[in-house]
Amino acid sequence: MAKQNIPSLSGYPIMLVPPFAALAKTRDTTISTSTEITLNIDTTLIEVHAVDGNVFLKYGTDDVTNANFDEFIQAGQTRHYVIPSGVTAINVIDSGDSATVIVIEK
Repeated sequence: MAKQNIPSLSGYPIMLVPPFAALAKTRDTTISTSTEITLNIDTTLIEVHAVDGNVFLKYGTDDVTNANFDEFIQAGQTRHYVIPSGVTAINVIDSGDSATVIVIEK
């Protein structure tokens, strides 16, 4: 049997996305200004899709700008982020190119 190429940490497999249904899903085409998304109380990971433009993301309730952000997602990319302890919301904004963002909470 051929060895499988499975992501691992110290030889133990790691799960990249929890295998359960989404807690919440958000699709927003109007993120030309800082847009706040309140997270489900049980959310521990988010999957963020920058559909057609670059997206800046900031953890918490403070507005996000292109000079004040925690994460950057390039157009056409999907990124996964573990939610920091105590964070109840995120803010997203496009980088000036009229982006659409999809956020899936797990």
